[in-house]
Amino acid sequence: MAGDERLLCALADLADGQSRGLLREGNDDRVFAVRRGHEVFVWLNDCPHNHRPLEFMQDRFLSADGGHIVCYAHSAHFDIRTGACFAGPCEGDRLIPVRSRVADGAVWIARELPTPFDPS
Repeated sequence: MAGDERLLCALADLADGQSRGLLREGNDDRVFAVRRGHEVFVWLNDCPHNHRPLEFMQDRFLSADGGHIVCYAHSAHFDIRTGACFAGPCEGDRLIPVRSRVADGAVWIARELPTPFDPS
């Protein structure tokens, strides 16, 4: 493990096609991960529309069909791979990615998380 990385979770703890919130602080997870086969996409749990967590209940970040990420507060829809919002009040914005990699059956992320941009 490199000094600028930390273990997020075991790959086996993230079911293929599912999402999971991680790094819990209080009532909210700081990040969430979405697994697609051997790929894992990690995002800050911060909707660009009003900077609140995306899920309506723990680990529920995906649409009913699992095809994209949804912010359940205002129905913003995001691409799983790019984080781009393609529908909803923040269309054209994007989620903030967390640098990650999968190695040796584990998901590793950057030790320092990015900071959400809040212009207010």
